[in-house]
Amino acid sequence: MESSLPPKARQANTRRLLRTAFLIYGIMVVGLLGFLIAFPDNTTHGTGTQGEGAPLQTAAKAVRYEGVIANWNRYRNRDSRADAR
Repeated sequence: MESSLPPKARQANTRRLLRTAFLIYGIMVVGLLGFLIAFPDNTTHGTGTQGEGAPLQTAAKAVRYEGVIANWNRYRNRDSRADAR
């Protein structure tokens, strides 16, 4: 199917399309580089090899909330007394 545009107009449209694609690609690359500069990954900037130095964040032991467990036990005891009647 032939285009209704003259050859020079077709070439101009192709060049415009290629320029637009290049600009979109360039904006994506610059945006990614800017993101990496603004939010660096601190785990890759440490000194030495893996396993050396202090960890960035220490995992705290999970805390048991005894109040909830006590309430649950009290509820179960009350329920079992009601069933015993």
